[in-house]
Amino acid sequence: MAKIADQTHAAEELLQRESQQPASQATREEALRRLEKFRGRLPEDFVFDRDEANLR
Repeated sequence: MAKIADQTHAAEELLQRESQQPASQATREEALRRLEKFRGRLPEDFVFDRDEANLR
């Protein structure tokens, strides 16, 4: 039983460490490529107002 608990604890620690690591350069570049398809969809004079959005 102790071995299973130790393995579970080690796996949880590993997952936590991996989730705290910064994304790789390839992942960031892929995200930017996906965002490119949204470029130009908002009017030039559009201004995002966080306070107004939070009131909703």
